[in-house]
Amino acid sequence: MDKKEKTIHSELIYKGRILDLYKDDVVCPNGVKSVREVVRKGKAACVIALLNDKIILEKQYRYPYDEIMIEVPAGKSDGDEETKTTAIRELEEETGYKANTIKFLGTLYPTVAYTDELIDVYFATDLEKTHTHLDFDEELEMFLASPNEVEEMIKEGKIKDSKTIIAFYLYKIKIGY
Repeated sequence: MDKKEKTIHSELIYKGRILDLYKDDVVCPNGVKSVREVVRKGKAACVIALLNDKIILEKQYRYPYDEIMIEVPAGKSDGDEETKTTAIRELEEETGYKANTIKFLGTLYPTVAYTDELIDVYFATDLEKTHTHLDFDEELEMFLASPNEVEEMIKEGKIKDSKTIIAFYLYKIKIGY
């Protein structure tokens, strides 16, 4: 049985710097017409990077939650940029470390109900010190934590960011510590 919905009309409601919002009219598999509001964001990457056996984390203020979040380095792909390139670029831009070794760990879909965003997760080692290249509106504080400390921060609810939690557990089950 085909479970796919058929788009009959798509309207761009808002075009932004990092996302676009669409209102789509669809026909469901049972023939019922409905509306889907979709945030088109595209590809991104995040990186679990090890420096001296510790994971690089960042503290960054996130406006929608009005909170400082603890996250792994991450960012949106530029155009058709491969996510591996995004991961290497974002790690260096945000932390000042270039990854000489990088491994793909998996793909996550952060919110399947209303966005097409996908985040590829990478594991980076053999880091080389360069310098940061933060975006004009980006301010963050980098720090290091052992894998055990990261897991404890997740258990205590100090790390709430889904990509960071998933990236950490992909690292744990695929690489181990």
